[in-house]
Amino acid sequence: MMMTKILLPCIMLFTLSNAQSSIDQDMDGVPDDRDLCLNTPFLNEVNDKGCSTNTLIFPEERDNGSLDVSIGYGFSNNEDLIERDTQHTTKFQISYYLNNWSYSLRTGYFSADDDNGMQDTTLKIKRKFKLNKSLKIGLGVGVKLPTYDFAGNNTDYTIYGSVVYYPKSALSIFSGTSYTFMNDDEIITPLQDINTFYAGSGYFFTRNVYANVAYSYAESKFVTNDPSHSILSTLFYKINDKWFVTLSYSHELAEDLKNSVNIKFGYSVW
Repeated sequence: MMMTKILLPCIMLFTLSNAQSSIDQDMDGVPDDRDLCLNTPFLNEVNDKGCSTNTLIFPEERDNGSLDVSIGYGFSNNEDLIERDTQHTTKFQISYYLNNWSYSLRTGYFSADDDNGMQDTTLKIKRKFKLNKSLKIGLGVGVKLPTYDFAGNNTDYTIYGSVVYYPKSALSIFSGTSYTFMNDDEIITPLQDINTFYAGSGYFFTRNVYANVAYSYAESKFVTNDPSHSILSTLFYKINDKWFVTLSYSHELAEDLKNSVNIKFGYSVW
């Protein structure tokens, strides 16, 4: 009995000591008893003392003179009309980021059952404004060049707006809108300008893995077509300091039940 009374407090003290030494409140991988910089932001890389050395951000969030090149593959189909509406797309994008400005060029080649060729090529310029450490907005303009060989296809112009809010370092809430001024010639169906809107939320599950889900509304350029309502989801994975990959899925909430899957591999040149 005496031995039990002596051992029990020792065991409890040992267990408590180990538990305290393994506590890592800011989840940076360095236990609090060795962490010289407690409460570092979740997205920051740290050294062995728990102090920030670098902030992990999306490629498009950088502004220090960075150049990225990416190539991707996309597949889309209509569940009711699989044989007619199946489409495969190879996509290419190059982006440059400097001093809160971003410049991008995006194009691609598509293949469908009844058509194939180059997609239109989009040039985009965007300016990012950091209102505070938790709130950012973006404004941009774009031009879509008629590289898709189709009668009546002309140059279109788009304006963009977006906002991102981080209520917590690992959690994001975002929304955005765009308006495209259509200049295509009316061949059969009357055309209209296009308005789009999206809103969603994302979360960093680890410092290298981010996922989000969003709702999207997009008008058709054809006056006779109804707007589309879709659910979007994206998974981002940072492989290392140079390579990253994104996987996205879209499901249209309509009778046509259109689905699309895209995967993109990116490389940071510098």
